[in-house]
Amino acid sequence: MTDVRKAIVEAASRWRHEEHPARVEACARTLEADNRFTAEALAFAVNQQMELIDRESLDGWLGDGVSAPLDVGVIEAGNVPLAGLQDYLAVVGLGHRFIGSVSSRSPWLLPAFAEEAAAFGGPEAQFVDHDGLPEVVDALIASGTDETIEHLTMVTDELGVPALLRGNRYSVAVVDGRESEDERLGLAEDVLLHEGLGCRNVAIVFGAGDIDADPYFEALSVFRGTFPAHARTSGSLKMQQAFLDAVNAPHAYGEGLVYLVSRGDAEPQVPGHLRWVPVDDVAGAELWIRDHEESLQVVSARSGLDLRVPAERVALGEAQRPTLDWHADGRDTVAWLRAL
Repeated sequence: MTDVRKAIVEAASRWRHEEHPARVEACARTLEADNRFTAEALAFAVNQQMELIDRESLDGWLGDGVSAPLDVGVIEAGNVPLAGLQDYLAVVGLGHRFIGSVSSRSPWLLPAFAEEAAAFGGPEAQFVDHDGLPEVVDALIASGTDETIEHLTMVTDELGVPALLRGNRYSVAVVDGRESEDERLGLAEDVLLHEGLGCRNVAIVFGAGDIDADPYFEALSVFRGTFPAHARTSGSLKMQQAFLDAVNAPHAYGEGLVYLVSRGDAEPQVPGHLRWVPVDDVAGAELWIRDHEESLQVVSARSGLDLRVPAERVALGEAQRPTLDWHADGRDTVAWLRAL
């Protein structure tokens, strides 16, 4: 494990530099793919993930390596940059063999990082088409749409292949009017970074009590000044905005339709469209969250808010900054890999 983890740390130390040639090329090619990544959000994601990777953190998260390495297939989503990095680190960091399949929306980042790690003595990761992958591996990790996960569940059950499968999830936030300006900007990041496409993106905000929503909407506009919307975002929101206007539903949007907010029932909308849900008090939000726990990834709220929820809780502005050891869908990937 010493050489593998040392190689990963060495690669990460180079990828922290935005001018590093391998990173520059991978990011440039990624921005040309069919996705909604922006240069600003892509740089944020790579920087945030690379800063987490050091030897002490890897050893503390992974512990000892496995004694019987397996071929572990990994099918990754491409909705946010470097979505598959944690799975790669867990698989190779424990000593298993990595056979990955990346999304056409993000086909360059993870393979380029894995290639860099291999150049410093890390394992040679394989990247293949996902068709037939369950048939050639000892275990499978996959993230995707509910339809994809339903299909993979059937396939892996028939083959008897152990599988860790993750479907659609989204995140919510709870505010009570006592949030600072920085916390409101943090909420804006939770909502809008990566155009609302990630499972950790806040799709619903519960406004507890009689609070003024305008400062939160203003924070969305301020955030867009630093992280501009992707060119396709406004087009994807036009139909929903027109419908809300036609039925006189309360809504607001940023200049150029770079985000959309509507009031209504607590139901997730299309990415980039935030649903604002007034509730009498925090207890009302807690009740809804308990009833929908299986659909939620994280709950975002200010640190001082007395909020008791079963889902993972993060501070406002932390939803898009997952830790190295975070549990996607509430599952411990490292523990699962150890149990194979």
